[in-house]
Amino acid sequence: MTDWLIGGYGADMVGTATGIAWGRSGADGSFEYLGVAAETPSPSWITVDGTRVYAALEGVAAVDVFDLEGGSLASVERLDVAGKWPCHLAIAGGQPVVACYGDGVVWTPGEAIAGSPADRGPLPAQEGPHAHHVLPLADGRVLTLDLGTDRVYLHHWSGTRLIRYDELALPPGTGPRDLLPLPDGRIALLGEWSCELLLLEPAGESFEIVQILALPGATSGEDQASGLGLSADGRFVFAGIRGSNRIASIALDADAARPVGWAPSDGDWPRHLVVDGGFVHVANQLSSNVATLRIGDDGTLSQHGDPVAVPSPTCLAPVGAASNL
Repeated sequence: MTDWLIGGYGADMVGTATGIAWGRSGADGSFEYLGVAAETPSPSWITVDGTRVYAALEGVAAVDVFDLEGGSLASVERLDVAGKWPCHLAIAGGQPVVACYGDGVVWTPGEAIAGSPADRGPLPAQEGPHAHHVLPLADGRVLTLDLGTDRVYLHHWSGTRLIRYDELALPPGTGPRDLLPLPDGRIALLGEWSCELLLLEPAGESFEIVQILALPGATSGEDQASGLGLSADGRFVFAGIRGSNRIASIALDADAARPVGWAPSDGDWPRHLVVDGGFVHVANQLSSNVATLRIGDDGTLSQHGDPVAVPSPTCLAPVGAASNL
């Protein structure tokens, strides 16, 4: 069994969640909702780092820090974030690095790197910078995405300060939302607005785009892509498609990615998804449920059981084998 912390939108973000919730999945693909673990406003993203849990509180511009021991969450501190609508975070350099959608700020304690209002994409939703994802690399560097400016930003550390040293421009209107490291060293990038999967390869101290693939089942201009997951064997990538409410399957061959197909997300507005063995759990935000899909040997997806009611879920974070929750 695997235990999960579930993030969600509360009243301040037009949702029904009251805080971080517990979930549990079984080897048979079953998923249970176990109730609220800690009340806090709109923990839209959760990162687990050892026994520490970090929750981005999108509506109040803060990060809640908890200690996870003995099956409970104990509050440690609340960090005020110098940015608007923090929506994603990762731990890098021993501290949280937070992406703020509202103004494009990338924040660490005591440091805020502003987005560039001079750069913007061509779409109405790209009227300014919108930071959306943080990916620490094994060599200590940190990548962040800006959905509003169609940029991948590269950072390194100078002591405890995060320094932006380079950027990769993406095709206009991509709207980069999520990053996913692949086993062969490439990185998958999800375009929210273009509804595409971009493959990046290292190129010196930066990266280059080596493939752009339209998500099967998505319609650019009508749908919004969200969430990436990698199969346990590294052969398939899965991506959420909000609007038509589908989950796309893409095969990773040795030289390129290729479309496999899509399946219904079994809910409304699949905001996040995670691979759990031979299954994919999908957080359907607007229908307030978590649905489970079975992964076939060929990467196709199929419905597995009935969706489980969960208030306005936005994130699923595994915390390891079940113990005494």
